[in-house]
Amino acid sequence: MGAEGSKHEKKLYFSDEENQLLLQTLSKIDNNGEKVSTSSLQYTETVIEFFEKGVTQKTCWKTSSDTVKTQIAFALLHDLFYPNEAIKKIWGKGPPHPPVLISLEAFERWWLGHCIFSKLEMEMFKHLFKFSPAGETSLLPEATQLPKVSPTMLSAAQVMFLNGALPVNLQSKWRFLFSTSKHGWSFSIFMKQIVSKGPTIFVVEDQSGGKFGGFASVSWEVRPQFHGTPDCFLFSLQPQAGIFHTTGYNNNFMYLNYLEKNTMPNGFGMGGREELFGLWLDYDFGKGLVAPTCTTFASPQLSQHQELEISSIEVWALGPEEEDSDEEEGTRKKKSALDKNPDARAMLDMMGKVAVSDGYREEDNDD
Repeated sequence: MGAEGSKHEKKLYFSDEENQLLLQTLSKIDNNGEKVSTSSLQYTETVIEFFEKGVTQKTCWKTSSDTVKTQIAFALLHDLFYPNEAIKKIWGKGPPHPPVLISLEAFERWWLGHCIFSKLEMEMFKHLFKFSPAGETSLLPEATQLPKVSPTMLSAAQVMFLNGALPVNLQSKWRFLFSTSKHGWSFSIFMKQIVSKGPTIFVVEDQSGGKFGGFASVSWEVRPQFHGTPDCFLFSLQPQAGIFHTTGYNNNFMYLNYLEKNTMPNGFGMGGREELFGLWLDYDFGKGLVAPTCTTFASPQLSQHQELEISSIEVWALGPEEEDSDEEEGTRKKKSALDKNPDARAMLDMMGKVAVSDGYREEDNDD
């Protein structure tokens, strides 16, 4: 598309005709044709609906409710409705009322900075007109290592929204690691499933139906100190969708601890500090906390309740799986008594202790 100057001699990426067409799909242009009124989310919701119709039958991700489609549509349009406003500052607000007027130049900046929206439109057109463009890239990751009954509590639109915020090299594959519906409510099993598995994304649902969580950019480690990198983020999906990136204020990204003889708390957290974590899951599994605000991630209070009663948890590993050298060599370890007690085994593994009974394993009768 060629660049043409407006009557104010500002260079635009789209031609006047292209800009008019794009603007009309989203909003209503005023009389002089220079500005657009952000009066409705309907078009964006429709795009998401057609996107899901084209993908949900081919994947494990479920279809969104109308409420979820509205939440994701509003999150995608945030920078258009509230340019240069931090998400935290306008958290809890809906689209501007009365509708604001936005210049063509501002609209163009938003459009070019949100390639996910143009990809969504392409998915809609593919579904409507049954074609597959050359070099297409999927907005959804491939889901692998799923149990027989799909564990996911995420819709396709929610996965698309989260996946678009991840580093590009982690967007192609999600590997199921843990869910309370499959693994139960054991903190030690939870740790064993997520430690040393590479980058992960976890989702929590609380007692009021809120959904939120975080992206951990490196493997989880059990130790009484924070770790991680500035690529980590917290997010909310319900009752409002938003991504909360690091602020640079501190390096308190990831925390996982379950050691008896130390003064630091036992549990799982991201952001903030002791007693004021942005998101905290207690070692007494099923309980947690969220802080009213989080300096690490510039996030608001993620749940309606500061004290959480957790309904479900789900964790996915991102990117390719690390190879298991034992499996590659075709070797199999014999069973010990600890194999019959996964909680005890998990705790020893997390604490770096050697299992003495490994030297006294039972004969393997599986053969």
